[in-house]
Amino acid sequence: MQQAAGRIYFEMPTNSALTNWAAYVCSGTVAEDAVTGRSVIITAAHCVYDDVDKVFARNVLFIPNQDGTTGTGTDTNCGNDPKGCWSPSFGVVDVNWTTRTFPANIPWDYAYYVVRDAGAHSGTAATSEALDQAAGDLAVQLSAPNVGAFTHALGYSYNADPNFMYCAQNLGTESSYNDLWLSKCGLSGGSSGGPWLQPVSAGEGPIISVNSWGYTNQPGMAGPRLSGTSAGCVFGVAKTQAFDTVTNRGVAATC
Repeated sequence: MQQAAGRIYFEMPTNSALTNWAAYVCSGTVAEDAVTGRSVIITAAHCVYDDVDKVFARNVLFIPNQDGTTGTGTDTNCGNDPKGCWSPSFGVVDVNWTTRTFPANIPWDYAYYVVRDAGAHSGTAATSEALDQAAGDLAVQLSAPNVGAFTHALGYSYNADPNFMYCAQNLGTESSYNDLWLSKCGLSGGSSGGPWLQPVSAGEGPIISVNSWGYTNQPGMAGPRLSGTSAGCVFGVAKTQAFDTVTNRGVAATC
């Protein structure tokens, strides 16, 4: 699991003219996709598309098992990471994430990055150019999780960079946005997009949600529902969209 999960480095604009961009970090996990020629990373939509300035992230890097870096924290030096880095070709979000702004689009805060099996890797040598072969992958569960069951949320909180962190407790719900909820979770910024696993069997999941948001005045982490939503449809677009048909670094899927 720690091999398949990783840090996502990316840039988003800081002004509506798109003349200034800044670096940000999130988390993500290589997902089982049952297709060849690509690997798919599941993460949060706000790590893929800026819903304010209406643009997809640029200069994206996925760094699996960044916890094992020989560097002091997140950087773009892929030579100090255990397996190096992979550069996704494009991201996929639900169109509802793009046409609304936070918090109205919270229910659609799931997304995917798509990585070519060839030519996307850089830095430290890996066992394979294909991300899913080099890092492994975890299944994504699109059926309803077991509310009340023990659940792990994992990710790379920026305040603990570069350490891989987790929280674990019984799964609850958050009524404001019909989200799943871990009320005592202390993961923070940078962990967004990291996987929620239920059950955790030898660290293999499956993934039932991803870190999405929390309140500023109390602990807790919310995660979007993957069951009964468009998450499976958006995943399908990530698995089938032809690389040469994508413009502006991403796809807003109508599901």
